[in-house]
Order: sequence, then structure tokens, then C-alpha cells
Amino acid sequence: MEVVNQLFGRFHLNRYVETGEFSERGAHGRAFSVVDTILNRSSLIMKSTHHPELYQRELAVLASMRGYDGFPNLYDYFATPAGPGRINLCFITDYEGESIDNISRRSHGRFSTPNLVRIAFKLFWTLETLHMRGFCHRDVHRRNVLLRRDHDGIVRLKIIDFGLSLPLEPAPFPEQNLTSWHASLQVCQNQAYTRFDDLTSAIFLEMWFVPLNPFGAQREEWLKRKPQFDQDPFAYFYDELEWIAGLYSEVSLQRTTGYSHTDLFDIFYKFNPGFDPTSPISYRVENVGLIID
Repeated sequence: MEVVNQLFGRFHLNRYVETGEFSERGAHGRAFSVVDTILNRSSLIMKSTHHPELYQRELAVLASMRGYDGFPNLYDYFATPAGPGRINLCFITDYEGESIDNISRRSHGRFSTPNLVRIAFKLFWTLETLHMRGFCHRDVHRRNVLLRRDHDGIVRLKIIDFGLSLPLEPAPFPEQNLTSWHASLQVCQNQAYTRFDDLTSAIFLEMWFVPLNPFGAQREEWLKRKPQFDQDPFAYFYDELEWIAGLYSEVSLQRTTGYSHTDLFDIFYKFNPGFDPTSPISYRVENVGLIID
């Protein structure tokens, strides 16, 4: 059986078979490992959803980011029958690694300062690439950032899950409440979404692995404490981590002055001139599991 559709691609019955190595269910669908039985290709991930809008958003970003470092490789996409009047909307990507959240649990919930700097630099660079291609992510958090040790021994970073992504211009107003621990103060106030909100979420991700939690655990606490943090971010960091507050302050400033790659990325060098933020992430492997120092 073969079904062809310009939007939903080409469907071959039984081409992709689940392997059982990985399976995860989220609010809008399921992701699981598969093998391509036609090309005998393993190390693939299938993501399926019933939500056409989320699927089209994600597919648009994956197609646009093909060939760019830091993004999953789009391998295939198609729709499959899912019962009377329903379809599964599917796409296949290469396996790109494990969530930084899972890796942190194995790494005692924290990363060294040098690795925090390296991860932040790579994440900011990847988000800048996304923004240059005209998209904002709108859901940067620790389960949507992956790390993988490649064949050359280098740990590389990827971002995933573009179901909430939208074009940067015009700045999208929230069609739903996006308040969360990792959302910026401006997003929690239902302001239009900008590139600076993605970058702020990346900063909050770094704070989680210090670990530092100035916002609490409940929505009411987030809404109360984020304005306090916004007023004086340097009050929350000791000297070795003041670069995080520096990033936050620079991102806040650029909301008014406009984006400057140089001013933002200079922060990574200014606080420790002798350290190279582009140096490889240090790690070790125990029982086949990646542990970040």
C-alpha cells in the first residue's frame, strides 16, 4: 500500500518498525525508535501526532533547518490511517541524543561551571541560527535540548520539539498561556513573543543545572518572583557565575536596543578571558551512560 500527498509525503506500509529502544509520550503525541526496513537504517526516531497545526509547524522548521548544525535531520514524513476519520501525522528524524534533563540526573543534577559555559554558548549559537532562519522556538527547556557523544568523541548539542514554533515576524502573541518555570517574565505577562524570550529560557535552563531555582515550584510563585529576579539578577549569583546574570542583563537591554551578536557573545569571554567557551564539553561514560562533569 502506497499513499502520496504533497503535504503529507509518501507512506509505505510497514516500512518503519518500532524497535523498543526508546519510547516517550508527550502532551501532543508520541516519539519512539524505529528501523527503516527498506534501507535497513536504524537509529531513527518517529514522532506521531493527531494535531495538524503542530505537525505543520514542526515540519516547516525541520525542513528549513536541514543541513544546519544543532537541529535534527528530517529523514521522512507521511500520514497513516488511525481509524475512521482520523490520521496519524508522522515524521522521522535521525536519533540525535538524550535529553540534557536525563543526563543531568545521571550527573548528580549539576554541571561544572566550564561545562555550563560551553553548553550555554552552543545553545545560544543554535538558537541564533534558528532565529536567522526566521523562527522562534517558544518552548526551550531541559527536555527539548539533547546531547550526544558522536563517533569522534565530541559531545554535540541539538534542540528539538518545534510544535510551538512560529515565524519571528510579526512577533506572535500567545494563542495559549505559555507561563512556565522556563518562560521569561514577558511571556508570563502574555506579551508578544520575541527572540529574546527564547534566549531567556536558555539562561533559565543553565540556572537549573547550577542548580539554582529562584522562582519556586508553582505558577503563583513564578509570577511573583520573576519580577524580583528581573530587577537585580546579579544578586542571585556568586562571582564564578556572574556571567549568567550578565547574559540575562544583556538580553534584557537588547529588548530595547535591538539584537547584537557581538555584545551578547562577548559576555562568554569577558567574565573569564582565559577560557574558550567553544572548547569541547568534558564528560565520562559509565555503564554506557553519558555523564557530564
